[in-house]
Amino acid sequence: MSSPGRSSSWKFATPQKFQSLARLIYQHVAAVTWPAIMLIAAVHFFSSWAVIAFAEGETIATPEIFWYYYLVTATTVGYGDFAPATFVGRAIAVFWIMPGGIAIFTSIVAKVVQSTAGYWRRRMLGLGDYRGLIGHTVILGWNGENTRKMVAFMRGDQPNREIVLAAYRAAENPMPDQVHFVRGESLTSLELLQRSGIAASGRTVVSGHDDNETLATCLAVSAHSPSTHLVAFFEDETVADLLKAHCPAAECLVPMATELLVRTADDPGSSRVPKILLSTLVGPTLFSLRVPEDGNATRFADLFFAFYQQHQATLLGVASGRAADEIFLNPPADRIVMSGETLYYIAEHRLTSESVAWSSIAQGNN
Repeated sequence: MSSPGRSSSWKFATPQKFQSLARLIYQHVAAVTWPAIMLIAAVHFFSSWAVIAFAEGETIATPEIFWYYYLVTATTVGYGDFAPATFVGRAIAVFWIMPGGIAIFTSIVAKVVQSTAGYWRRRMLGLGDYRGLIGHTVILGWNGENTRKMVAFMRGDQPNREIVLAAYRAAENPMPDQVHFVRGESLTSLELLQRSGIAASGRTVVSGHDDNETLATCLAVSAHSPSTHLVAFFEDETVADLLKAHCPAAECLVPMATELLVRTADDPGSSRVPKILLSTLVGPTLFSLRVPEDGNATRFADLFFAFYQQHQATLLGVASGRAADEIFLNPPADRIVMSGETLYYIAEHRLTSESVAWSSIAQGNN
C-alpha cells in the first residue's frame, strides 16, 4: 500500500507538471543567444566526431562523410547508407549524437520561429523602423474608413507604392497587407517621424484628429523634411491659411460643400464630376506631369493635340510649379509652356515623362 507522501508526489507529476517543464525549456531556449547555440552545436559536432573516430576509425569519421552522417542522424532522417559497425559506435550514436542533435536542432528551429514571430509582431505593433525607404508615401493620422479609402485610391494609381501609416490612435496595424505601420505617442513626436522615414519621403499626407493637431503636425513635418510634398486636410480655412503662411509649398484641402451645392443646383450632375476625376478606381482620373528641365518651350495648343492624339489624354491647365497656387485652367492656345512647369490632364492611366515625345512636339511647333 503506498504512503500518502508517494501518492501526492505521483499526483503532482501530472500533465500540468510537464506543461511547466515545457514552458521552462521554452524560456531557456528563448533566453539563449544565437552565438551560444552555435557554440553548443560546434562543441557537440566536434566531440561527436572525436568519439566516433575513436570507436569506428575511418569508416564514417572521414571529413567528407561525417558531416553528412551527423546531420542525418541528428535530424532523425537516418538514410542508413552510413552507420556505426561497432557496439560502442552505435551506443555513441544512440545516447550522444541523436539526443544532442535533436536538442540543438529543436533549439535552432524554436529560435528561428521566435525571431520571425517577434519581427512581425514588432511591425504589427508599430515598432518597426522605415528610415531606409526613399520616395515613399507617409500618412500621418488614422481616421478609420477615410484612411482606408485614401490607401485604396493611392494603390489604384500605383499598386506597388510603399506606404507608411504613422499614428497613435491605432494599437496595431489596421491594414497589414496594405501599409507599413509606425506607432508613437503623438503625430508630432520626433521619434515617430524619424521611424516613418519622413526625411526621405516623397509625399506626406496629414489628417489629424482636429485642425490644431493637423497644423502642429504639418509644422513638425516641414521642420524635419522640407523637401517632402506636404498635403493636409482642414475643416477651417483660416487654419489652412495659417499653415500656408508658414509653409507656402504645402497644399491644404478644405471642404467645398457650399461650392458643390451651388454648382449642382445650376448645372445638374456637376457634383459627380469631381468624384470621378479624383478617383483612381473608376473612370478617367486627374493627373499631373512635370515638363522635363531639358524640354523646349512649347505652345499649349500643340501639347493639347499631342496629348490627345498620342495618349487619349486631355490637358486642362498648367502651373509654374508642382504646388503652385496660380494654376491656369484652359489657358490660351498660344500660352508658352516652359520646362519645369506642371501640366494637369485627364487620362485613364498616369503618364510618365519618358512616354511623352517632347522633342517631336516642340519640333512640330516650329
